[in-house]
Amino acid sequence: MHETEPRLHAASRSSYATIWEWTLRGTNLEIGRALATHARDSLQTVPLRWPDRSRILAQRRFFETYFRPFHQRMLGVADALGTATDDCAYDLASLPFDVGRAGCSAGAIPRQQAASGHAHVLRNMDLGTDLTGKTDHPPASRIFALRMAPDEGYASLSAVVFDLMGAMDGINEKGLVVICNSHGDYRLTGSFQPEPAYSYDPARHPEPGLSELQVVRYLLDTCADTDEAKEALLSLRTYYMSIPCLYMVSDARGRSFVAEKSPSGNRVVLTERESEPLIMTNFALSRFERDDSMPEDDGLEQGFVYARYRILKEALAGQELLTTSQLAQIAHDASFDALCGPRSEGDLRPVRTIYSSLYDIDARTMNLSCYMGETEQGTARSNPVTFELGGTPQA
Repeated sequence: MHETEPRLHAASRSSYATIWEWTLRGTNLEIGRALATHARDSLQTVPLRWPDRSRILAQRRFFETYFRPFHQRMLGVADALGTATDDCAYDLASLPFDVGRAGCSAGAIPRQQAASGHAHVLRNMDLGTDLTGKTDHPPASRIFALRMAPDEGYASLSAVVFDLMGAMDGINEKGLVVICNSHGDYRLTGSFQPEPAYSYDPARHPEPGLSELQVVRYLLDTCADTDEAKEALLSLRTYYMSIPCLYMVSDARGRSFVAEKSPSGNRVVLTERESEPLIMTNFALSRFERDDSMPEDDGLEQGFVYARYRILKEALAGQELLTTSQLAQIAHDASFDALCGPRSEGDLRPVRTIYSSLYDIDARTMNLSCYMGETEQGTARSNPVTFELGGTPQA
């Protein structure tokens, strides 16, 4: 087992959010053991106890059958914490920490539009902050740039928040990028509500299948391209314990798609693109045949879901070849930092973009920056750091 201790790589311990680089190479059992040990000793979290043992048993059999590398990590979690592997009182598939409910934006940029000739994927991870000082670690304030090279499954580089066993977004050695955004249709109000209404029905208990961030981990570990990712999402059971999600998947051949569940949750709906940009915020793309039919004047109450889409769509619609600095500026323009502006006096929970990531598919890199807090000049952000799937991060 080759393991590095998580190392602070962006911002400082006094910042609102921090980015930690972490590399794990070894068997999946060893990786699971390392994740659980750090979760217990540094994040003060352990697997949660649940009342329905039959569902936990079914969940473990699902992973053993359909996602063996992950099941091996679960056994490593049990070993690290001294839990009997046949004790179905605990959910070994999750190590939750700093949990919150996020919004997000993402865009897939084909190599034909990039000055470097490389395909890119950008994403903002947005969240209501907590500046009250009443909690040491607000939601998503500890961000892990996790480089993982298991004995079974693809090597990957991912941004990990909320659950140490999952991933919020990432890239694997084959050049597959996966982004998870919340599906916000159920939260829309008034005239912005979709027809038919989206049915919000969280499981609220671990189930057999892939939950929100386990979907990202599965696709990164097992899929080489969008064809394999589509087959996985169409054939395996997925569910949500907290919030429904949308998934953007892009591959090294320039193909991208967004996967969503139908309003009833009974079907997987795919929106696909090849050699052209694809945008995803927090609404179902399948609801609109044309972009100009989307509602306007959606503000903070609706999460700027359509405004953020239009900003990204317009910025990526031109013929200009875009540099990485221009892509970063486009991401900023669609961020809650820009849309909300300076926080009002006394507002201790402004919505901000907690981190931004920019993936270079051809180079297999992830560029990360994070929210550091508020200053008299406005929002403070860390300098971006580029992490390589196979190497040392670059400032």
